[in-house]
Amino acid sequence: MDISLSFHLKDKKMPPLIEFQHVTYAYSKASIPAIKDISFSVEKGEFIALIGPSGAGKSTLCYCFNGSIPQLFGGTMSGNLQVAGCDPFQDGTPVLAQHVGLVVQNARTQLFNVSVIQEVGFGCENLGLPREEILKRVSGALEFVGLTGFEDREPGALSGGQQQRLAIACVLAMNPEILVLDEPTSELDPIGGEQVMEVIARLNRELGKTIILVTHDMDFVAKYADRVLLLCDGSLFMNDVPQKIFSNFELLKNARIRPPQVCEIMHDLKENGYHLPDFPITLEGTLQVLKEMQYA
Repeated sequence: MDISLSFHLKDKKMPPLIEFQHVTYAYSKASIPAIKDISFSVEKGEFIALIGPSGAGKSTLCYCFNGSIPQLFGGTMSGNLQVAGCDPFQDGTPVLAQHVGLVVQNARTQLFNVSVIQEVGFGCENLGLPREEILKRVSGALEFVGLTGFEDREPGALSGGQQQRLAIACVLAMNPEILVLDEPTSELDPIGGEQVMEVIARLNRELGKTIILVTHDMDFVAKYADRVLLLCDGSLFMNDVPQKIFSNFELLKNARIRPPQVCEIMHDLKENGYHLPDFPITLEGTLQVLKEMQYA
């Protein structure tokens, strides 16, 4: 299947692609659950940001999407969970891997082949695809993430940002419906982080991939996410659009989340009696509101 497949429009009439119903999970020998009574759904083609303080349960939730929990980690799990028509309680990770691609925080831990082309083709080989199809997918994936020409490079010789884009290419070549990315920019400089985020955004915009992004960078959330899931102490605090999340300063304070800096500026203006025609959450939106206030 050609990696440059056409964009699939979001269809809100379709059944949810992902659905959690009262899911609780505790690791083996843990005294308290890592996630507690989690319920939400995700539509095909949505860009979801998963945020919360350290220890909130974000990474645990990520491992639920691809069946690592409960299949590999063990522990105790309850509730109902459906991902792309699969049941992670019953279906193993090989089945879920055809629908969900997981990119972890440190891409180096996912890279182990001697060349970029072998790295990207590895997952496709495990799917038993013909050689011609594998080469086609590898070429398309590398082109999409901007690594064409790096085929013979050793993955360890790439920069941090290039390694993260390579990890994305590895899962993209397998053509999953869902990409789960656990803090993919946390170890990168601002330029590298923005390059990785733009690739992720293009996966959503151009290929119609459903994105689940864990991040502590609220500016990325404000710029790219359709919806935000806010976790705290293993529970789902709030499930709403970014503007509703970032304009609720009491909620963010309780959840130990700092909003984008521009939101803090807008909040201070509002607290000092300025009438805001809107509550922007991005720099571009803030500049527009300030311009409107200047000429009001």
